[in-house]
Amino acid sequence: MTFPFRLLNWLFLFITAVLEIVALVFLIMLLYSHCVLGGEYGISVWFYIYFLPGITAHSVVLALFRGCWCTVGLDPIAVASNLFNGLLLIIATVILLFAMRDHCGNEFTHMFYISAICGLIAGVFHMINAIMCLVFMPSEEAHYMKPSKRRMKSLY
Repeated sequence: MTFPFRLLNWLFLFITAVLEIVALVFLIMLLYSHCVLGGEYGISVWFYIYFLPGITAHSVVLALFRGCWCTVGLDPIAVASNLFNGLLLIIATVILLFAMRDHCGNEFTHMFYISAICGLIAGVFHMINAIMCLVFMPSEEAHYMKPSKRRMKSLY
């Protein structure tokens, strides 16, 4: 059962990285629209642009490392990182989608929606990956989650 999980984990991580790159490209193109430059949509776009590049860089590096070493990303830190990144992406994209509800409907509308929906799907994939890693974590990594259960070794 370990091999399909690891392959599925890497596939989800790769899809997440691609979705985040697409969302980032459309968000960068959106920054030069007259809606954002005119201040019509400020905080929703800037909140999203504040978190998305760091999360995208982390996902791309983790996907590349995961392709080279099979145990990278299957530890408690990766679980916490995926949960945190997924939650941040979901919150940021929901804010952007709520701001889009009252958009005027000009030629930049599709950029808002593509960027937000790709980010939302990437956030859901982060959450799925975190839950999957939590359930199927290798036993040699799982004992780091509960340090109180580890046997204390004396120095003497």
